[in-house]
Amino acid sequence: MPEETTQQGTALEEPVTTEERAPEAEARPEERLIAEEALTSEEKFLAALSHFCIVAIVPIVIAPLMLWLIEKDKPGKSEFVLHHAKQALLYQVLLAGAVVALSLTIILSPLAYVFMLGGMAYGVVGGIMACMGKKFNYLWIGDYVRRWSS
Repeated sequence: MPEETTQQGTALEEPVTTEERAPEAEARPEERLIAEEALTSEEKFLAALSHFCIVAIVPIVIAPLMLWLIEKDKPGKSEFVLHHAKQALLYQVLLAGAVVALSLTIILSPLAYVFMLGGMAYGVVGGIMACMGKKFNYLWIGDYVRRWSS
């Protein structure tokens, strides 16, 4: 009598439900928090504004600072807006400092323009992600802001 063989790893298996997944496959708590809450268009706009003001040379640091100061004391404060405003503030301060430092040296001053344009483009990417309601983290700065917040 031939033994019956089962096919494993094919489409015949039942799909894995959320409860059966391994714990490491779940999203981090802060990502889950953002995904579960319904973001308003105002929250998306304010978060994006904190990033987009990098292309406005004069109020480069003022807008994210004002957004953060206003939002942190608001009764129904948005963690989404606070996260983006803190990141944009720190990123823009560091970028402005690096551009000024590069501009002060005669040899590296052309590099300052390239650095400034690249930094502005990265800030615009953050603004676009915030407009879409997604959490954006600048490289290295996002981890620091996350620790600063907790």
